Amino acid sequence: MSNFSHSTFSILQYVLISFLIFSCGPRKFEKPNIILIMADDLGYSDIGCFGNEEIQTPSLDKMASEGLKFTDFHSNGAVCSPTRAALLTGRYQQRSGIEGVIYAKGETRQTGLDIEEMTIADYMKNSGYVTGIVGKWHLGYRIDFNPIYQGFDYFRGYVSGNVDYHSHVDGAGIPDWWHDLEKIEEKGYVTDLITDYSLEFIEKNKDNPFFLYIAHEVPHYPFQGRNDKADRIPGRKFPAHGSRKDKAGAYKEMIEVMDEGIGRILNRLDMLSLINNTLVIFCSDNGGLGEVANNGILKGSKGSLWEGGQRVPAIAYWPKSIEQGTTTDEVVMSMDFFPTFVNLSKAKTKQDFKFDGVDITRLLIEDKSLPDRTLFWKYRNQKVARNGRWKLLIDKDTTHLYNLDADVSEQLDIADSENSIVSQLKLELEEWEKDVTKGIKLKTK
Repeated sequence: MSNFSHSTFSILQYVLISFLIFSCGPRKFEKPNIILIMADDLGYSDIGCFGNEEIQTPSLDKMASEGLKFTDFHSNGAVCSPTRAALLTGRYQQRSGIEGVIYAKGETRQTGLDIEEMTIADYMKNSGYVTGIVGKWHLGYRIDFNPIYQGFDYFRGYVSGNVDYHSHVDGAGIPDWWHDLEKIEEKGYVTDLITDYSLEFIEKNKDNPFFLYIAHEVPHYPFQGRNDKADRIPGRKFPAHGSRKDKAGAYKEMIEVMDEGIGRILNRLDMLSLINNTLVIFCSDNGGLGEVANNGILKGSKGSLWEGGQRVPAIAYWPKSIEQGTTTDEVVMSMDFFPTFVNLSKAKTKQDFKFDGVDITRLLIEDKSLPDRTLFWKYRNQKVARNGRWKLLIDKDTTHLYNLDADVSEQLDIADSENSIVSQLKLELEEWEKDVTKGIKLKTK
């Protein structure tokens, strides 16, 4: 032992400790797993951490208390399909021609997101990720618009805007439940199936970096709980919003079941030692539907460009990377996720590819402010330009201006007293409209 130096002993100790850490501790990936959970028509104050005292959402509340809560997060659209197009392309939905809902009935059923568009899934897949979507697609009903052709390795869910939670029949009375490219019949409550297949995807791909897009139906109508009956049967008439009389009760249960499923996913990530290497993001695709949702003090609801139509709850959760219990009032949009995920996954983009969204990585992990920018929305007869606290809203032929820092409820129109700001934002809005409609394309054939 006299020839065994202290320094040699220290080196051996270090090697032994390092071996134990790397062999027994959680596996580390060079790239984080990414799970994006999107609710459907969830109002700004529909969950506990955003002020709801009636609906119990302990899993989402945990994510907020141990992660980052966004108080000024916005969906790109005031309805479903446009937001999803912007989310998947990282650009304003107008560039891909999807400015409105792709309906189950009528001519829009033949349209969809052009497969030539480069999606988040395409880039993640090219960066070595396994990619999956479970739940709602709503970017094309025809099989040639299927997620499998849009960069996803795995798809389990439905392609329409909403289905019966039990019979899985869409708004046109057509069965709509898929496994990849095959339409199948399967029993089960949609929210539980989405959770079950998400867990299956995570288990199967635990040894590889993965990107999982969990697109919940909750709390979109029909308003049905776990134990309610199916309303939609092919060949029969049915109420679009469901037959249950107590819609408020159903709405509460639907959100709580989704939250329960999110808790199961977080627990599984923890059990598999993946929790510290997985970024989990939660948001909604637009504001809540007026008859049942709680949009808090915000004006308007789904389908409008008042704050209640597109300011939505959002949370980012990533233990050891995002500081616990932080809140940001930075203005963030759905389309910002794509460039962020590209950065985190170290994916390479084409040189001529230009995002409209911005990378928010430093906001997430360093609480760094985003660059100054003017953001835009357009839906039907409304248009919006937003820069910092100033929001210009043109509703048909009427121009409004609001200082959202002082008046988030949009009660005091100050357009007449702030002419220079109105003129500047109008000019930017006009230039944006010209830019996003250049070469616009919408796939129909």
